[in-house]
Amino acid sequence: MRFGKLALCLAAALIMGTAEAAPVVQATLTMGNGTAGLGIDVATRKAFVSNYADGTLTVVNVDTLAVLGTVPAGTHPRRLIVNSASNLVYVVNDSAPGSVTVVETGTYGIVATIPVGNNPRTLDADFGARELYVTNHTGNTVSIISTQTHTVLATVPVGSGPRAPAANEDLRKVYVPNFNDNTVSVIDAVTRTVTKTIPVSTGPSHAAVDADHDKVYVSNLTAHTISVIDSTTDTVVKTLPSGVGSDDNFGLVSHAYHRYYLPNAEDDTLTIVDTDTDTVVHTVPVGNEPIQAMVDANGGNVYVVNQTSRNVSVLDARTETFLTNYAVGIGPWRILVDDNHVYVLNGNSTNPDTMTVSTRHNTLANTHLATEWYHDAFDHYFHTASALENQVINDGAYGQDWSRTFGFFRVWTAPGAGRQPVSRFFSTQWGTKSSHFYTAVKSERDLLVAGVITGWQLEADEIYYIGLADYATGACPLGTAPLYRMYNNMLGGAPNHRFTASVAARDAMVAQGWTAEGSGPDVVYGCTPQL
Repeated sequence: MRFGKLALCLAAALIMGTAEAAPVVQATLTMGNGTAGLGIDVATRKAFVSNYADGTLTVVNVDTLAVLGTVPAGTHPRRLIVNSASNLVYVVNDSAPGSVTVVETGTYGIVATIPVGNNPRTLDADFGARELYVTNHTGNTVSIISTQTHTVLATVPVGSGPRAPAANEDLRKVYVPNFNDNTVSVIDAVTRTVTKTIPVSTGPSHAAVDADHDKVYVSNLTAHTISVIDSTTDTVVKTLPSGVGSDDNFGLVSHAYHRYYLPNAEDDTLTIVDTDTDTVVHTVPVGNEPIQAMVDANGGNVYVVNQTSRNVSVLDARTETFLTNYAVGIGPWRILVDDNHVYVLNGNSTNPDTMTVSTRHNTLANTHLATEWYHDAFDHYFHTASALENQVINDGAYGQDWSRTFGFFRVWTAPGAGRQPVSRFFSTQWGTKSSHFYTAVKSERDLLVAGVITGWQLEADEIYYIGLADYATGACPLGTAPLYRMYNNMLGGAPNHRFTASVAARDAMVAQGWTAEGSGPDVVYGCTPQL
């Protein structure tokens, strides 16, 4: 895997950061009428907003916060999904018969219009498998679309009143709540057939996949419950209480924090479920009529958009406590967060809709979350704290070669006392296998740059910062967490190093023949901000 020019801007992109402060509104942008969907192409630095009543997409430059234009998007465009690897936007057109409009993010040209079933309203994707899943609400089907040929591969009958599909990419399964049937259809994405219909509580409205634990959380609107489905057996293993919600409420899984978040529009709360234990750990009061929650793992915050009180509630993701509210527009209902901004769509009553753009709260200022990936054929590990790199891998830039391990550790994005810059190198000198090497030790870095250790090309310096453990004891300063580095001893014919914050993962790698590298009796390599 090689990122080329992406690596050159990695350090500069990461060093950008601001101190913790209540979000400040930077722009209020005019959209079209009936805003419905919101997504960002992190590669081209553009946001796309679907305008249901106008049949258009509004395009926004996320760096300058300027509206670049409005482009056609078919009849009644509703939800959308963006692929930052292929630079395409997929928009469902809620008509009978319906369609999916595919728009190129650079030229805004329509690449394809794909006929699907009646009244498609929502969609999900497995971009590694090159597939898109579209629920046809009144057609009671799911259209499976090839993102390579932009054709329908299969039309799969499901239950009555299907809602948003949710894909487990690792298991190649798609879960579809059927609101009228009180069931969830399980689609095998390989055979493209329904393999099981799971009874749940009344009014299943939205499904969220926890791919780390192979579970699905289904919010049951009428029953005010959450059904927890084991994806290995496709059975309900637990039913949890929730608040009273509305049809617009979406649940959300955070793999970094091991949480499921569900806003409850009717009782003005946020239900928080521990996904390790499947217990409700907090019910947090927020604003009036909360609609959607969004997690900013880099900044360490949860944002909840409140429609009636016209504001956004900000929580500390680690303590799950309320921090502040800040005002947005009229009738806010959709929210998205990137590295620099929080974006909120405002229904705005009878006037054209707007998008409020603010700074992030940034509780964990000047830090990012490093995400780990695994290449099964190479038996190699790779990590990056770059939002761009993580997104293009997730969006299928390398097909299904790299999969998430759900391993994370936090890094600093700016220099400071006791912090060392990390350099990243790349090499292709082992036949069909390539490898990356990371070091926070200047002497290692200099040997590679000088060619004393041959075959490695410097991709970037200062990709992030960590501390080094005490050479004698391996101790880390108070308030930081240990980071472990393991070397594979050329297993498989090519070198690879793995970084992890998990002692269990380190010990498992050592048991497989890897060598722990570091200091002190616990062999600690570095010290990082706490997750």
